[in-house]
Amino acid sequence: MGGVDYYELLEIKPGASQAEIKSAHRSLVKVLHPDAGGSQIMFRLVQEAYETLSDPARRAAYDQRRARGVPEQRRPRPATPEWETWEEYQEEAADAEREERPPEPPPKPAGFPSGLRTIPTDSIPWWQRVNPNARVHWRPGFGWAQRWFFTVATVWTALLVATVVPMLASGFSFVAVIVIVPIAYVAVTIAGKATPKFLAVITYIWAGGMAALGGYAITTGALSGIAVVLLAAGVFALPPLARWYLSSRVTERIFTHEFRTFNLFGAPGTRLLPSEDEPVKDCTQSEWMTLDLLSGYLGQIPAARIFHGLAWPGSSRAEVDHAVLCGRKLLLIESRTWPAGHYTSDGNGGLLRDGETFDGASLRLGRTVAAYQMLLPKVQVEGIVLVHTEEPGLVTCRMPDSVPLEVLSPETFVRHVGARLAEEPAVVERDVFLTLLDQVKQ
Repeated sequence: MGGVDYYELLEIKPGASQAEIKSAHRSLVKVLHPDAGGSQIMFRLVQEAYETLSDPARRAAYDQRRARGVPEQRRPRPATPEWETWEEYQEEAADAEREERPPEPPPKPAGFPSGLRTIPTDSIPWWQRVNPNARVHWRPGFGWAQRWFFTVATVWTALLVATVVPMLASGFSFVAVIVIVPIAYVAVTIAGKATPKFLAVITYIWAGGMAALGGYAITTGALSGIAVVLLAAGVFALPPLARWYLSSRVTERIFTHEFRTFNLFGAPGTRLLPSEDEPVKDCTQSEWMTLDLLSGYLGQIPAARIFHGLAWPGSSRAEVDHAVLCGRKLLLIESRTWPAGHYTSDGNGGLLRDGETFDGASLRLGRTVAAYQMLLPKVQVEGIVLVHTEEPGLVTCRMPDSVPLEVLSPETFVRHVGARLAEEPAVVERDVFLTLLDQVKQ
């Protein structure tokens, strides 16, 4: 047929849908628009083809003429394109694309890789009150050993100078000679150099003799006796203090590097270290979900320290799934995948759901709480059973005061138990922390 075939011009099939026509039109216009360096004549032809094929009535008439081989009668067009600038075309094309785009489905609730459902932070009352970057204080603080050592050493040195200097000014005496070796011994020991054991024994014997000589000199009214007694005391006290000081420095460096910048210790799931008689137990999904819950939410509390896989005191088996230390509160947490329902105590250390027994209701968590309360009398120990339900439902519990347990859903745990922990001061008891760390068997 004569003239221009609009379908060939737009590079579409005769049966193309309106969406395909619009898409082909946009693609060509981007290339042929005069502002983009295209041909004005071709741009007008593309516009004519699009206006004809996008109108159902005009397209039907065009298809009839095309079938009979009648060339398309082009309508007179203004000498300028429909859009004055390239920016106007881009805006109109973007609007058309948004109109064509099918409506997006509502977003699904976000979750964690373990399958834990996300809890909206705006529903957590304490979330905005907590500063995750707040400074955490450790008790007892670091540096107290250094301060004690330098205080004692400074007082000892001042008293020694106050007595030895006048003694040496009055003349070199036998007392000045006998103090040379003890002074050298103290200096070498404080510097951290190795001292042979036999030399240490001899020096201590020498110090005993010095103390006796100093006591005798004091009874005669000689000022040098005070210096000798001070030296003897330094030989006995300062080297052990120096070794204690150096040890505390090493401990502080190790502690600072490994523990002060982390709040998660251990890993869930492993019940026993690998051995020939009993293999390692794999982690359950509920334990991974609790790990995400603790690290994702309670991990925002600066003083919270989270542990996984704790043993009973004095045991090598990991009996407690998780623990959270915050201030003077310690939570021992067991993870379970149970149906929703109302949980109560059966009076024998187990649980009832909706008044009936069920598989897995027998727990050792109550006895574990009592054992840890005896091990750590400085903190308040509580037991939590976190119930991850496969189907949505309400988890409630009512326990007598004699049962130190709560059965909670993840949402209730984060909102209410997290609020109690957020009120705790940003303080970590160092001895409690190290005791719990020693119980981690992962």
